[in-house]
Amino acid sequence: MEYSLLIKRIKKGLNLEEEKEFQQWYSSSEDHRQYYQKLKKDDHNSDAININTSGAWKKVESKTVKNNTPYWKYTVAAILVIGFLSFPAYYFLNNPFEQENQIVDVQEVEKKSEDIIFEDQNGTSIAFGNNDSVVAGKYYQGSKDQLKIDKTQATSGTNTIIVPTGKQFTVELSDGTKVTLNAKSKLEFPSSFDQKDKREVVLVYGEAYFEVTPALQNAGKRFVVKNSNQDIEVVGTSFNIENYNEGKIVTTLVEGEVNLLYGKKAVTLNPGQQSIIENNSLEGIKEVNVYDYIAWKDGMFLFKDESLKDIFEVLSRWYDIKADFQIKELEEMKFNGRFRKEQNLESILDIIENTKRARFELNGNKIKVMQYQE
Repeated sequence: MEYSLLIKRIKKGLNLEEEKEFQQWYSSSEDHRQYYQKLKKDDHNSDAININTSGAWKKVESKTVKNNTPYWKYTVAAILVIGFLSFPAYYFLNNPFEQENQIVDVQEVEKKSEDIIFEDQNGTSIAFGNNDSVVAGKYYQGSKDQLKIDKTQATSGTNTIIVPTGKQFTVELSDGTKVTLNAKSKLEFPSSFDQKDKREVVLVYGEAYFEVTPALQNAGKRFVVKNSNQDIEVVGTSFNIENYNEGKIVTTLVEGEVNLLYGKKAVTLNPGQQSIIENNSLEGIKEVNVYDYIAWKDGMFLFKDESLKDIFEVLSRWYDIKADFQIKELEEMKFNGRFRKEQNLESILDIIENTKRARFELNGNKIKVMQYQE
């Protein structure tokens, strides 16, 4: 990869063909990724990068050339110096830093990733790692567990957040609305709502808790969450949407009022109510204890009279496991429990097993669920 193209990309100047070439180069080697991140760190300016060729020679010489050294080692040293001159030398002369936030191919992310992925409106994809290093773009700032979008934008494109198994992430949108995404979730949203007559986002799949700023603070624009089988129209409120199972959407209203639009029908939810829409059909509206359905955002697993099958569906999003029920009847066995997400999986399984109703055998990411035996 030509050095000039790397500098050009840092200045946001690559065309589509050049960007494709960059992505192939970047993804092919950990050294490439570290080098590019180091380059960005140096003020995003090629003038700030000084290649000290004499220093490069001294460093190579001190490590390679000794008194009475055979002639072939001098040849190796010379070759290394040529390498320094053709590739920015400071990369080799400085200790590499631990790189946490990477440019990635977003199309590969949903296949398998342990990182939270943000794709901005320009198509640049960033992987947020496990440390608190800050990533700043032209209209956003982010870290390992949160992202903030600036309030005003000259242009507005679509952004995407993908949260993998075992992670949780909060996005503050440009209107001040906060969205907390549970594990295995994907959200699409615009950089700005100024060019639209409503504030619209898409929960592609997964679970999200919304704290929506009022329409009165946003030129009267309603907030709309689109799902596969429903739209939720909001004035200003707090609510939770679970959209893991294809065709089934569970909406729980904490505060305010929302209108659910499904098919050609609509229904209004009041605080403390929950709706279930499946395949464009309203299965029902019921009164619930809302905290049971939003405890996840506070780092809790809360199960009340839940089937073992449903419990393992929740745990699978955090621990990347798959349950193998040896007997069908075990799937519908009911349990109550409260666990923190910081607990390891083994301790949770031990607690359930202590009820003496089921036992488990853990092998990698597979769990064999069996009848309990004394």
